[in-house]
Amino acid sequence: MSQYADVSRGDIFYTVAGSGEPLILIHGNFNDHGIWKEQVSTLASHYQCIRYDLRGYGRSSTPTAAFSNVEDLKALVDMLGLEKVTLMGSSSGGGLAADFSLAYPELVRALILVAPSIHGNKYPVSMMWQGTKNFINARLRGQEKAIKLFLTNPFWHYYFPSGTKGEARLKVVHHASNRDNFCRFPPKLSLALKPYAFGRLHELDIPTLIIVPELDHPFNVRTANAVHAKIKDSTIITMQGCSHLPFVEEPEEFNRHVLEFLSNSNA
Repeated sequence: MSQYADVSRGDIFYTVAGSGEPLILIHGNFNDHGIWKEQVSTLASHYQCIRYDLRGYGRSSTPTAAFSNVEDLKALVDMLGLEKVTLMGSSSGGGLAADFSLAYPELVRALILVAPSIHGNKYPVSMMWQGTKNFINARLRGQEKAIKLFLTNPFWHYYFPSGTKGEARLKVVHHASNRDNFCRFPPKLSLALKPYAFGRLHELDIPTLIIVPELDHPFNVRTANAVHAKIKDSTIITMQGCSHLPFVEEPEEFNRHVLEFLSNSNA
């Protein structure tokens, strides 16, 4: 089932597959709900899998004013009549999952954070500049040229699977090359939860699985370990030989970790 949910000044595209306890999959930057295809094919046999395109990505509305991803997700949860959800977020999607859990802890059963980017954890200057450069290039040179520069920029090598994982690499490149997923709106329009989550993670009393890709950017690896230290009921797993999106590179291993964690957390 695929349709749209109304949110403040826009709409959100979402899909639902399977039945059982709800599991919401939240993508990160440069991709959309389709990045989770290999997870749904397995997890929908056990859970009701809900994927959606964040505002400004995929088929969802392009932001024209300030908005809250937390409130967009809350609107989707309310519209679907969900009482307790498990959130699985990749990269900035993991940051959203943490924000939502702090804002609405009564709605969250468990958390799965994959190479999470957490608000309030200051990026290195070089990383900030590279992200800003993507947006500047998109505005000054056009999206097509900006995407080419992004794909060939050595800084972002940690984001893409190695050439030895051809199918996974092609999938990540395909999503990152989609104009609907690349710098569609000024990042300042997306409002983070305040006080920022990084200083509040100790408040979370939710079973949490943190998945760290071995070959991710060192800052992201440090972030994952810091999150683990701050959330008392958390487990951390390193996926060897994987870059920033391990669920694309090694879906069978990733899905196994998720199912084991959810089975244990629901016991």
